[in-house]
Amino acid sequence: MASFASRTMQKLFAARILLKHLDQLSDQDELIQPAFKTAHIEAVVFQMQGALQALLYEIAEAARMPAGQWHSINELHQAALENERTLPQLNILIELQKDSFSWLSQFSRRYQACWLPDKQGAKEVHQQTPESSGAMMIAVADDSVSDQVQLNAWLDSMQALVKDLRLTMQEY
Repeated sequence: MASFASRTMQKLFAARILLKHLDQLSDQDELIQPAFKTAHIEAVVFQMQGALQALLYEIAEAARMPAGQWHSINELHQAALENERTLPQLNILIELQKDSFSWLSQFSRRYQACWLPDKQGAKEVHQQTPESSGAMMIAVADDSVSDQVQLNAWLDSMQALVKDLRLTMQEY
């Protein structure tokens, strides 16, 4: 379990470092600054997703699940059902994922947004008529201050969750 645990911590540490350096991005050229911030913010999100995936492997290993590949909470849950295993730590993740107001659910939506366009935003752009739209501006990057605060909150929550889950993990 040590290798997966260390990988989880490496990913969380990398996310924390990237997040701390987000303040220093204001030194970049104004023309590339929004794109650079977006790339940096997404890098934090990807590191956190990597930590979540490593945590899934930690949970599976602690429960002595057969070797497999689990890229999502649902995939590990399905494997646990097939192998008739009860994974209490996974149940905590499932409950967090189901709660649309939880940090994990919000984080998962943000991670998916890195891959998929915002469906609501795209729908609104197509519904506008030339008379009502005027000059349309496209936002290159969201408000990085609120992004940074949100990412910090998610990262703190993820680190606390990892700590709590490790306290309850037992090898069967």
